[in-house]
Amino acid sequence: MTVYADIPLTAEIVKVVADRFGIEASGYDATRLHGGEESAAYRLDDHVVRIGPRWRGDPQVEWCHAVAARAAAAAPQFLAPLHDRDGRTVIRVDGRPVTVWPYVAGRWADDRHPAHRRHAAELLARFHTALATTDLGPPPAPRAWGVTPSEVADVDLDAWLADFDRRHPPRQPLHGDYYAGNTLADGDRIAAVLDWDESYVGPPQREAAHAAWEWGDGLNDVTLDGAYEFLDAYAAAGGPGTARLDDLTLRQLIRERLRWEVAWAHGVAERGERRDADDQAYTRRQADAFWQLRP
Repeated sequence: MTVYADIPLTAEIVKVVADRFGIEASGYDATRLHGGEESAAYRLDDHVVRIGPRWRGDPQVEWCHAVAARAAAAAPQFLAPLHDRDGRTVIRVDGRPVTVWPYVAGRWADDRHPAHRRHAAELLARFHTALATTDLGPPPAPRAWGVTPSEVADVDLDAWLADFDRRHPPRQPLHGDYYAGNTLADGDRIAAVLDWDESYVGPPQREAAHAAWEWGDGLNDVTLDGAYEFLDAYAAAGGPGTARLDDLTLRQLIRERLRWEVAWAHGVAERGERRDADDQAYTRRQADAFWQLRP
C-alpha cells in the first residue's frame, strides 16, 4: 500500500519529547522511517519518535503499550515504549499522541523467506503462550472490523464466525496486525516486532490464522502451503490452539482477515485519502481471494 501518513516532526514535538523523556536532541538530525499508514515515525539517534493520528485516544494507546510491555518480557524482539518522567508512555503534542521507542537496525522482513517465516511463527507462539493468562481488561476502544463491503458479504461466513466465537471463549491480548511490514529482520532472524496499535483481545487461533495467511505469502499462495508451513512452525514452538485449525477453520479465519482488509481500504477511500491504481488492484485481489478460499 502507498497510503502513508503525512505528519511532520515539528520543533515543538522534539522539544517536548526531549524534556519529557530526557533525550538529547540539540542539533538533531531526524530521519523519517519508511511506512506508516496512520502514524509517522522518525529516528532520533538511538530512539524512534512516533506521531499518531489525533483520533486515537490516550487510554487506547496506553492499553496497547501494556500489551507490548508484557510481550517484551517474553522476548527481546518485542519492543516496548519508553516511559516519560511521569511514568507515562504517551504524551500529547498539538493534539496528537506521541510515543518514544528504542531504535533497532534492520530491514523489513520477507514473508517469502523460509527462515523469516519460521522465526516469525516461533515468536508469535512465544507471545501467545506468555500472555495466555494475562488479563489487562478490555481495550478502551474495542476493535471495529468496519462495515462489510458488498463484494465480500457472505452470510454463511457471518454465521460460522459467530459459532467460532461461541466455541472459543478463551480470550487474551493479541498483537492485531502481525505481518512482515510490522517486523524488522537482521540476516535470517526477526530483530524487532513493531506497531502494537491494533492490539485487541481474542482467541489466539484467530491471530495464528491471520498471521499464517500474511506470512504464508498470502495472495501469491492461495493453496495455503505457506500458511501451513507457518502454522507447523507455530505449533512446534508450542503455540496454543493449533490442533483446532483444520482446513475449514483456517480458510474461514483467513477470509475474515481479508474482509477486514477490504473494509479498511473502503474506509480509506471514503475519508478521501489517496489510493492509487496499484492500491485498488491489490484490494480487488483480496476480494477475489476471499471467494477463492470459500470452503
